Amino acid sequence: MRPQKGKQKLYDAAMRLFESQGYFATTVEQITVEAGVSKGLVYNYFESKEALLAGLIAETTEKMESVAGSLSTGGSVEESLSGFIDQFLNYLKTEKHFLKLQLTLLMMPELRAIVAEPQKARADALLKMVINWFKQAGHTEPKNRARMFMAIMDGIALHYLSTYERYPLNAMKPQLMKAARDLCSD
Repeated sequence: MRPQKGKQKLYDAAMRLFESQGYFATTVEQITVEAGVSKGLVYNYFESKEALLAGLIAETTEKMESVAGSLSTGGSVEESLSGFIDQFLNYLKTEKHFLKLQLTLLMMPELRAIVAEPQKARADALLKMVINWFKQAGHTEPKNRARMFMAIMDGIALHYLSTYERYPLNAMKPQLMKAARDLCSD
C-alpha cells in the first residue's frame, strides 16, 4: 500500500466513525478495522487519535485554501466571482460530512482547541483573498465588504450543513452573485 493511500484510508474511516458515533465513542482500534489497516499504521502516521483528528482537519484546510485561491483577479469581475462561488458551493457539497463533523466538534469544549485554530486559519485565508479581490476590483471599504460577503456565504453554508435537510444550495448562486454585485456598487 502506498503511504498516502494508507493515510487517506485512516482519514476516511475516522471521519465516518467520528460522524456516526462521535469522536469520544470512537477508538483507534475501530478506525483501523473500518480502514482495513493495522493498528501500527495509525501510529506510524499519528501519535494519537487527537493527532489523527488534527491531521484530518489540516487536510481539509488545504482543500479550502484551493477554493480561496480560485478567486482570481484576472478576467472580469463577474467571471472571477462566478468561478469562486462555484468552487465554494462545490466544496460544501464534496466536504459536507467533514464540515458537519467540524461544526459538531466546535461545540465540544474538549476539542475546540484542535478545531478552532485550523478553522480560523481557513477563514482568515479566505477572507484575505476576498478582501484582495474587493481591493483589486477598486471598491471602497474592501474589508467591510469582504466580511459582509463572507457572512452571507457562511450563512448559506450553515443552513446547508446543519439547518435544512434539503437546502437549495444550487439555487443560491444567482443570489450570491446579486449580493456580491450589490456589495461592489458604491
